[in-house]
Amino acid sequence: GSDPQSPQPSVILIVSFGSVVSIMSYTLYTDAGNFRAFKILIAAEYNNVEINVPEFAVGTDNLTPAFLKKSPLARVPVLDTPQGSLFESNAIARYVARLRNDTELFGQTFFDSASVDTWIDFAAHDIELPATLWYYPYLGIAPFNAALTNKAKGDLAKSLAILEAHLADKTYVVGHKVTLADIALVSALVYPFKFVAEASYRAAFPNVMRWFNTLVNQPQFEAVIGKVVLCEKELPLPAGAAAGGADKAAAKKEKAPKAPKEEKPKEEKKPKVKEVEPEEDFEDAPPAPKAEHPFKLLDKSAPTPFSMDAWKKVYSNCSDYHQAMNTFFEMYDSNGWSIWRGDYQYNDELKVLFMTSNLIGGFIQRTEEIRKWLFGTCTIRGKEELGGMKVTHYFLIRGDSIQPLIECNDDAACYNWTRVETPVSEETKKTLYDFWCSEGPLDGEACLDSRVYK
Repeated sequence: GSDPQSPQPSVILIVSFGSVVSIMSYTLYTDAGNFRAFKILIAAEYNNVEINVPEFAVGTDNLTPAFLKKSPLARVPVLDTPQGSLFESNAIARYVARLRNDTELFGQTFFDSASVDTWIDFAAHDIELPATLWYYPYLGIAPFNAALTNKAKGDLAKSLAILEAHLADKTYVVGHKVTLADIALVSALVYPFKFVAEASYRAAFPNVMRWFNTLVNQPQFEAVIGKVVLCEKELPLPAGAAAGGADKAAAKKEKAPKAPKEEKPKEEKKPKVKEVEPEEDFEDAPPAPKAEHPFKLLDKSAPTPFSMDAWKKVYSNCSDYHQAMNTFFEMYDSNGWSIWRGDYQYNDELKVLFMTSNLIGGFIQRTEEIRKWLFGTCTIRGKEELGGMKVTHYFLIRGDSIQPLIECNDDAACYNWTRVETPVSEETKKTLYDFWCSEGPLDGEACLDSRVYK
């Protein structure tokens, strides 16, 4: 009998070698751009398996009691199957790859199958681990540590050297056609090759690059990861990354061995050393008021009846956004504040949604300095294809100029800024509601992503 708790999959029909094969469809829960989901979806492309991928927010959706029953550690991806749920990406990829035997994603022989498993494990332990330790800080996912990054680069190079030697006389990793081994390895290498492994680094591995470029240009790979553009230069670290923290920590550790040589009473002086640094900070503090932020000076010289904190509370706690926007326009002080629309100048270069989402996420991170005087949304609309996506921001900012935002965040210079005229027309109020409060459409196009800055 069927399990009433399991999903009810649809059935699709695929014509294969003159016969009709009945294949179930499945649901994959994962966050956008998760490289661990790539191998699952690429395997599904090769096997003509239909997998539904709904919108899923890590940090909320993965913490619900229903999801924790599927994945006890709240990790993604998770696959719902007719028999139940599976977690752990390699297990899911193996499951999908084995749904059809004729595609031979595990090779032709029992030994081939074991060889595929070998390289899948190699990808997880010796490619994914050093690769993520390297590029995560550049995407703002983890703090930067110079020593750790250099070690990760070296460890990845060692692993690529092993793969390089293996591919010296081979087109594919196992056998004479694409297997899950190729799929798992490429999926782990997409991001490091796109974001941090610059041309000079990759030059040491010509066999790997020949193999990688062959595979990412296959339609089954392109359907999942899009066109892969290899980076020529390592991404810059995002603002606020602890670029110098590791060096300072290392310097302190170098001094640490000297302490044991001193007598114990001298060791008690260590806390005093730590107290000196804050005292120096306090000594440096007095000059700060001389260079107060222009917005602080504006708050003193031209007080405004509009309270940004009060508005943010209204927006965050409202049950009806229409009512919230009515409250906003009742509060809005057009003499002390202004509303601006920013349209990204390089929309024609946008290719993949998750990378475009990283673009607006990075924009928000770099604007922390003026958070007290800024509110708005960063949005992506259109279609996920080359030239099909558009990035637009709508911001409320203190004063009558967008220049403070540009001075705070260099990325803002990549936008064409237009001030919203006052009094705000009903048509513009509707547009502002769409961009600040709705899930789309935005300017008549589907909303692909929206981030609130508050």
